Amino acid sequence: MKDINQLDILLDALSEHVFVLSESGQYINVFGGSENGRIEDSKAHIGKMLDDVFPEKMASLFLSYITQTLKAQQIQKVIYVFTKEELGDRYPGPPGTKETWFEGIIKPLPLTANNERTVLWTAKNITEQRNLEQRLKTLSEIDELTHIANRRTIVEWVTSAIKEFKEFGRTFTLLMFDIDKFKRINDTLGHPMGDRVIRYVANVARNELRARDCIGRLGGDEFLVLLRDTDIVNAMAVSEKLRRRIEENPCPMVDYDVTMTISIGMAEVKIDDNKAIALISRADKALYYAKNHGRNKTCCYSAEMEEGEGIKSQRWITRSRARRERKERSRIKL
Repeated sequence: MKDINQLDILLDALSEHVFVLSESGQYINVFGGSENGRIEDSKAHIGKMLDDVFPEKMASLFLSYITQTLKAQQIQKVIYVFTKEELGDRYPGPPGTKETWFEGIIKPLPLTANNERTVLWTAKNITEQRNLEQRLKTLSEIDELTHIANRRTIVEWVTSAIKEFKEFGRTFTLLMFDIDKFKRINDTLGHPMGDRVIRYVANVARNELRARDCIGRLGGDEFLVLLRDTDIVNAMAVSEKLRRRIEENPCPMVDYDVTMTISIGMAEVKIDDNKAIALISRADKALYYAKNHGRNKTCCYSAEMEEGEGIKSQRWITRSRARRERKERSRIKL
């Protein structure tokens, strides 16, 4: 008896929770969980069924994991979450938290209990790891200056929108815009004030868009907007509303306001679009047509905007990279 008690003490000292469960979902035994501080609560599960402990949907999911493990006779790894909203008083997470994530390792055991096969379920709390991964994911998707989507993310969204257009016919239009004569703002007021203007324009644009639309910063003062379920005619109305909003609402500074305008180029998705770069390039050409024809206006892409019609067209990626390099050299000189 002494040896058994010592073994129980050792098993309960494990940082991770370890459950022995039958194939019908009954708790046969429970060990460990010292890092969660809920050993006694878990011990109370012994003899209960999964649906005594969890809501029906969650209990059915866990039972399906057990069934799959026993059927395959292989170790299975699963990720699951407990939420305060779903479990209420039965929520196993620390006070003040709303969700707790676990990684479950489920292993078939060569043992039976009450004439049923059993599994060993080890539950590792991965909430901290999960939160870190989410923070890193957010940082990789969001532009640090404006807190909207960054270049990579907005291009990925365009790619996904093209796939939806191909599969379901969901049309969309791209708006590409930048701030007219932004270099003058930087040169006159300095880069910190220039950054403030960029943030302001991003906020105004974001507030003008619907929840299903997307906006991202391509770099510098250049932005890309994806208007879902919007053809070129309706996109023009959105574009002009945005353009006027920027023109009529100067960026407030401490001692003065900065008045600015934007130029916008538009391109609607076409049936032969397969890659985001071609569609973005058309919006880019329309933008530079607008800038070369007076600024502070919206222009729709047309074939006349190609090289032969008076605008020296370059690949969008090459031109964007060149702009960024010029901006960096300018910053270094300062």
